[in-house]
Amino acid sequence: MNIFESIKNEFSIPDAYTNWKEYRRELTDRILRFEESEGASSWDDHKTLAILGAGPCNDLNLSRLAKHFSHIDLIDLDSESVRVGVRNQGQEHCHKIHIKECTLTGVTQEMTERFFNRLYMYLVEKGRTLTEADFIRRSLEEFEILEKSLRKSPEDFGVILPEKSYDMVVAAGLHSQLWSILSYSWHILAGNVSEQLLGGRPVDPDPFHDHLRDVDDSFIPLMNTAILQASKYRVLFSSEYDPNNPSEGAWQCIKDVRKRYTGGEIELMESTLEWPFFPEQRRKYTMLIQDIKLC
Repeated sequence: MNIFESIKNEFSIPDAYTNWKEYRRELTDRILRFEESEGASSWDDHKTLAILGAGPCNDLNLSRLAKHFSHIDLIDLDSESVRVGVRNQGQEHCHKIHIKECTLTGVTQEMTERFFNRLYMYLVEKGRTLTEADFIRRSLEEFEILEKSLRKSPEDFGVILPEKSYDMVVAAGLHSQLWSILSYSWHILAGNVSEQLLGGRPVDPDPFHDHLRDVDDSFIPLMNTAILQASKYRVLFSSEYDPNNPSEGAWQCIKDVRKRYTGGEIELMESTLEWPFFPEQRRKYTMLIQDIKLC
């Protein structure tokens, strides 16, 4: 197993399916609340659903969803993780459930791994001549290479999310995870620079984080537009909610949806759920559920 594969494994939460039982039930309840919508009578027996960034589906009850939707697309760039989740819930033979491997951002796993490897080799080649400024500069240059692959317009999402292609689209915990593995891998390398070259003084993460934030500020509203255009009736976002310590990506989503609501583009109902993310580490999140009805 190479270093990057080890980094990916860090994002596997032990016993998540067991620990998230109540959260899974409640989040699935929110998705299935369509019968309370004013336009529910327009929904027939052929409702379609897309789950974006589905992952291992530990937060969703696939069996319950399959009883209400005739077609469910589980969309993620890591299709093997999704297959594991589907098998774990005994739904691998459900004809309604389909796995679609694709990247929402345009950046693939291979590109993220290449970012890590290129930056790692740069550190090896520079050796003890490397400065903190060198590391920051090269980090931003490598990320800017990835940015060239980002989707630039709602039309760029057409292959994944054609306009009005689903009755409902769900993105739960998606927006905060767009750069999670890339960011984590950068911090691994920054830690090495700190220990080996800076005498334990941490590398200043602000330039890198600030650039990620700038990218999210423009990209997330664009992605949300594509998601809204892909749905006929409803979209449900679930995002980490902590106004005093906002999660990168999640906060941009929350603000963008509220702006669309005040602008009259959508109808919006908000509620919260507690997500027991990693009980052993006492990590939990308040999730803001933004239930959107398209006007």
